[in-house]
Amino acid sequence: MRRPTAGCEVPELLSRVARKREIYAGDPYYRDTWDDLAALPGGRPAAVEGLHAVAPLVLRPDAIAARGGAGLLAAVRAAGFVPVAWSGFRFDRHTTREVWRYQLNIATRERIDVMDLIMPAGESLYVLLRDTRRAGIPATTRLSAMKGPSRPEDREAHHLRRIAGPGQASVLTYVHVSDEPADIVRELGIFFDGPERTRLLGALDARQDVTEQVLAALAETESRSEASDLCWRSALDRLDGLLTGRPDAAEASALLRRVRSGGSRDWRSLLALADRLGVAWGHWDRVAVAAELSSRHLEAEPVIPDVGRSAWRPAGAPPAPADRGPASLPA
Repeated sequence: MRRPTAGCEVPELLSRVARKREIYAGDPYYRDTWDDLAALPGGRPAAVEGLHAVAPLVLRPDAIAARGGAGLLAAVRAAGFVPVAWSGFRFDRHTTREVWRYQLNIATRERIDVMDLIMPAGESLYVLLRDTRRAGIPATTRLSAMKGPSRPEDREAHHLRRIAGPGQASVLTYVHVSDEPADIVRELGIFFDGPERTRLLGALDARQDVTEQVLAALAETESRSEASDLCWRSALDRLDGLLTGRPDAAEASALLRRVRSGGSRDWRSLLALADRLGVAWGHWDRVAVAAELSSRHLEAEPVIPDVGRSAWRPAGAPPAPADRGPASLPA
């Protein structure tokens, strides 16, 4: 194994995955936040302990569009997670690729393009949660196990992704949760600049409850976002209505019929034809169709796989009832 970059380390207390520890030691985003930890009261040792007690919940733009945020916050609070800090931010194509840099090697080109339609489409909320139940595993690992699978048909009523919105397509996952404390460190470096990272890290041992502030921010964010049920069939119905009666829409209407009947999955051409015709087809309708029709994953293993609860169980401990292994890949 190569030696980590001098001056930066990834302790086993932050990750149980040797490959992740090796990679993150040289990752510039991880290193940014690792340096920030040294300036906190108690230094890095206290910060590493504090990172075990918190978990960030990222409400993605699709959760905002589905109006699922309030239900998500109620669900995590009922499970013993209390919001202690929050920040609004916006994904762009670079942020999207960096967050999932070590998993997107298994995503098809189409799937990445659909993520580019989803993630920058609106604002996201980063909510830092304190775990009041401390179940003997990191808060990130406990919260990540709650989010549920990416495949909609595998989501159950208690999963956060089911609570957030209707299960339409595997790329519409509504929430992002860090797998392990090391991922908190790296993702803070991706999402935020130094002053904002310092502010959020200052809440590691906070005891305040900022639920009302988060709900107010959520309501304001939703007011700036188009609401959507993200149902692809309804989206096609709306496009059909926009095309009906237009003599210049014969090509688009024919492709729409083929898509509806299962004879085509050419979402790129359908979106391009809608653009060429200048129809007022909503962005989230376009996303819903692209999400349903796009190809998914390549036959490959991610550079760094998801980490389940089993990685953090003490040796010899029986599996916990909720321990079902890694919940999902990002999309």
